[in-house]
Amino acid sequence: MASEEKVVNKIIPIDTIVELANYLEDQKEEYRRLFENDKNNNINLKYSEQVYQYKGDTPKIEYTIRFKDGKEVTEPDYNWFISMLNNLSVIEKITLYYYVGYSSNYENKGNYEYMHIYTWLYFWEDSTTIRVEGKNMEEQVYRLHSYLRGILENTDDRYNNTVKKRKLRIQSFCFSIGFILSYIIYFVLLANKAKIPQEFANYMNNKYVIIFGQWFLSAVIGNIFGLPIMMILYRNILPKTLYSHYNKSSHKSIYVDNIEDYISHNEVQIGKFSNNGKNRTLIEKIYKITSKIVLVQLVLSVLYFFVLK
Repeated sequence: MASEEKVVNKIIPIDTIVELANYLEDQKEEYRRLFENDKNNNINLKYSEQVYQYKGDTPKIEYTIRFKDGKEVTEPDYNWFISMLNNLSVIEKITLYYYVGYSSNYENKGNYEYMHIYTWLYFWEDSTTIRVEGKNMEEQVYRLHSYLRGILENTDDRYNNTVKKRKLRIQSFCFSIGFILSYIIYFVLLANKAKIPQEFANYMNNKYVIIFGQWFLSAVIGNIFGLPIMMILYRNILPKTLYSHYNKSSHKSIYVDNIEDYISHNEVQIGKFSNNGKNRTLIEKIYKITSKIVLVQLVLSVLYFFVLK
């Protein structure tokens, strides 16, 4: 039995890869214990009396890491693998290989039945493949494949609200920056009101200019200072764009997100995606704060409208 599948539209943090490695290590240790017990139960028996359910060599796991410079290293040592994850930006690919093989005459003392399971987990920057093969172990293969797949499927979708509603998050941040700067500008002007032209000072007494002018000024200066910051955070998170059409009225080419390609791949947080986990978390934290700032400012603007003359 063999099963190979791709996992798509998922964010695969390094913690998930470590969780998979830990599970395979636990499975390896469980089989090693079964082999050892079987060996001890039969070691003092005559060959004709020996009955094995798990007679095999030590199960193994191999960790392979391919680096951006082309170097590829394979080691069976779990601690070595963990130590290599300190600098994820230089990693191009991670492979987990797991093997268990043994023979059994438990059901038929005169004949041995041979079993094995092979498992490969491949992680590139933008794709993940899981493959499980087995012989005479269909149930174990199914359980192993289902469990490993379940861990991967339990991760967040790549195309989530951080991406879908990015304009809301970006503008929420930009407006918040703009509001702060607009208040600073307003109070500086207010403190120097006597020094500014009377015509300009009269505008400062106009509630429509104060309220709507603040929102306009916040949008302009907020995008000047805030947009570049958000674009840095979103740099390796957003989908690629495709040409859609030419807008005759604006005389511009229109580009749209290539969603189909985006959701057909993963975001494994190694290589160019190594900082995406921190950036996604930071974006959501910023939005949680700035959305409240925008809401408060909206309430204040309504109050200003009724209070100011």
